[in-house]
Amino acid sequence: MKPIKWRTIIALILMYIAIFNNWEWVWGVLFLFWVIPDLFTGTTYFIEPINKKETPLLYWVIVISWILMAFYSLSALFIDYESFYY
Repeated sequence: MKPIKWRTIIALILMYIAIFNNWEWVWGVLFLFWVIPDLFTGTTYFIEPINKKETPLLYWVIVISWILMAFYSLSALFIDYESFYY
């Protein structure tokens, strides 16, 4: 019998809750969960695996993009971006 992937199931449920409640900060947490292991392994995934040794520029562009998106999404906890539009 295969083990149940509880962390993945809980993350999926939380993702749906975040979408329905319009919690942008959750995406920042998810981006961090995606990028931190990539920094240790030297491989990131965006449509296909991108290895730091084979394509270092593309690897770093993607990793830096994940980090910037994480900070932007987490900043929603402190900055009300909707107020800039009204």
